[in-house]
Order: sequence, then structure tokens, then C-alpha cells
Amino acid sequence: MLHQVKKILFFNLTKEKSLFLSIVTKTTPHPYASVFLLILMGGLCLYPASGRTDPNYESLTGTARAVDADTLEFGFRRIDLWGADAMNRFQKCLVNGQSTACGAEAWQVTTNLLVATPITCEVRGKNRYHRNMAVCRNANGVDIGQSLIVRGMAVARLDQMPDYETYETQARQARAGIWAGQFIDPLKWRRGERLPEHEIEIRRWQFDD
Repeated sequence: MLHQVKKILFFNLTKEKSLFLSIVTKTTPHPYASVFLLILMGGLCLYPASGRTDPNYESLTGTARAVDADTLEFGFRRIDLWGADAMNRFQKCLVNGQSTACGAEAWQVTTNLLVATPITCEVRGKNRYHRNMAVCRNANGVDIGQSLIVRGMAVARLDQMPDYETYETQARQARAGIWAGQFIDPLKWRRGERLPEHEIEIRRWQFDD
């Protein structure tokens, strides 16, 4: 009689990506079958432990694309901007009572800045997702994080880059970007907080469905 054993493992490898491993084995009764399966499963469980943390880089140079306004991807290597927390790609803000796609606008700013290649990133540390964080500049020497802050597309994280405070003050005074209206801090937005107007939109959408 055949015995079927099915195990599904879920590993959260990055902020956006997940890996599903499905193992199905069919064996005839054998005194060592269960032992072999345990060893196999144990070996797979060790895999994500080493995969959770990005390798340490001192710098990255080359062509990059914007996954998010503050997340760049060099091939299979991702890096977050140090000291600049941009509006998330699908985040919305309010200006003069009107909903704006501030997250998409921030992403577009970064995308435009990445046209001038090569992009050079100097790693300064790692974030809570164990991803490398860096100060990145394009071929024209433009600091991407600083540019986002000046345009009102990101908030400064002064615990990482105190020098960015001056640029954020300029953006506030000029009412640039997000400072022209209302917005949720990107960190709080990632934790689920929304502007009241957008919470209403979500509830309407759920009700309509």
C-alpha cells in the first residue's frame, strides 16, 4: 500500500517575495522511510535561516530600477535608501481635499533619476528586513534620497542622516509634494494606518463586493 506524505513550507524571504516549497513523496513501506523524510525536511528548514539576511555590500554600481521610490534593484540585489523614507508606491495623499497618487509620483521621480547611469550606492547599514541601506547617487552626482526629500516625496529619517533635516525643512516651507496637504508617515502606512478618507474608500470597496 502506498503512503503519501505532503508537507508545505512557507518561507518569508523578503519584504515582497515569498517562497513555497511543496514536497510530495510516495513510498512503499520501509523501516527507514520516515527517518529519511525527517532528515530531508530538517535540511530544508535550514535554508531560509541563511537566506533571510542579504550579503554585506560596501557599494553597488551599475544600472538599477526602482521597485519602490526608496528601493532600488541591481539585478537580483535590492537596496533601500538610507535616511529617506519615501511614499510607498500605492500610497495616497490628500491635497486640497483631493486624493493624489503621491506614492506613484515618488516612484516616478526615482525612476527618472535612475536614467543617468551608472548608479552608485554606498552602504551605510541594514534595515529591519536585513536589507542593505545606502546613499545612492546617479551619474550626475544627484543624491536620490536627498532629491526625494527636497521634492516632498519622502520624509527624512534623521537618526540615519541628520544632514537631511535642512532639505526637509526646505520642502516644508515650500509646501512641496506631500507638504502641500495631508499624508500618513510611510512607516505608519506600512503598518496599516490610513487617512480617514482612504479608510472610507476601502470600506466602500469591501461593501460593493
